[in-house]
Amino acid sequence: TREEHITLLLALAPSFRPQVLDIFFAKNPDFDRICTEFGGYSEKEHRGIVPTGETVMFLLTGRDVGKRNALMEMFRAKHVFYKKNLLYLEDLDDTKPMPSGRLLPHPDLVQKLVYGKVLPPKVSPHFPARKIETDLDWEDLIVAPQTQTQLQDIEYWLTYSNQLREHPELGKRAAKGYKALFYGPPGTGKTLTASLLGKSADRPVFLVDLSMIVSKYIGETEKNLANIFKKAEDKGWILFFDEADALFSKRTENESSNDRYANQEVAYLLQRVESYEGLVILASNLKDNIDKAFLRRFQSMVHFEAPKYPERLRIWESILPQDLPLDTAVSVDTLARQYDLTAAQISNVVQQCFIHTLSQSANTISHDTLVVSLRKEYEKENRMFEDKL
Repeated sequence: TREEHITLLLALAPSFRPQVLDIFFAKNPDFDRICTEFGGYSEKEHRGIVPTGETVMFLLTGRDVGKRNALMEMFRAKHVFYKKNLLYLEDLDDTKPMPSGRLLPHPDLVQKLVYGKVLPPKVSPHFPARKIETDLDWEDLIVAPQTQTQLQDIEYWLTYSNQLREHPELGKRAAKGYKALFYGPPGTGKTLTASLLGKSADRPVFLVDLSMIVSKYIGETEKNLANIFKKAEDKGWILFFDEADALFSKRTENESSNDRYANQEVAYLLQRVESYEGLVILASNLKDNIDKAFLRRFQSMVHFEAPKYPERLRIWESILPQDLPLDTAVSVDTLARQYDLTAAQISNVVQQCFIHTLSQSANTISHDTLVVSLRKEYEKENRMFEDKL
């Protein structure tokens, strides 16, 4: 409509033609101050006028109170402005008139108009998450067959979720998004899998920084999390909560004030995760650490178990460099059979061996070099090491 076009242009004016709003600096000669009916907001960082809801009302309704009420519908959640992330009216507390909030274009809209695309957000207190990517491919992820099958289900959802939502019958009943739990010991491929899902579906993956999310101050944890979901809305991003126990752990039945606030945080998280229309992945070392209310809502719970001999053999064979083979006295089969290591640990061993072998100007990875590197990995976990090569 004409009113919507004018409102959108008004919101964009400070970013593109701020001088067109200078007219609103005109003063009421009777009171020697800017006319109240103009609305507008002046900031230290911006010498011009930032329009408010009052500015819209002045231009489009004059003194027609009924029309003012009708135009306020443009700032409701059901309006296209909100649904398409075009603009919004700043939320104010109940002590201030609602139309006096600033009229703000959505940052994504401004970026699209300036740069032709939405720029990836930077890690900050306002967006405590970082984008993760990988140069590896699916064939580099070696997991148990049942794990691979479950991951394929998530791939299918990323590929066909739009068709599911648009289906005339199934779309009404379909869950808004997809929630998956990855659980298992560290180094078994949970983070790599999240990156590969994003890579294959051409969707950004953001690893949420829990150290910036969880706050000792009441209400701050919910606020920090809300910033992430608000930024991610309608973009198809994959949100990955690693070591999710810190946020999604079991609620307590105690009645102390701290416990009540902790339970409120979990309830809030549950609601936000439930309403997110993209893929949310929670990663934990133990499934039992996650609150049961969350477990009931997962479409997939994928167990990344420590690799057994067949997987360990494939991991060793895939990671060992072809141009720097093992000494003939060392067997890859023996390595895989005798040493209970995860993919991350095997990768660490091979990288250490590679560097030490180069430093010795050798052409093969020796038994002694392997033993030193293997021992280091075992000692990290206070495990007893025995040379079984």
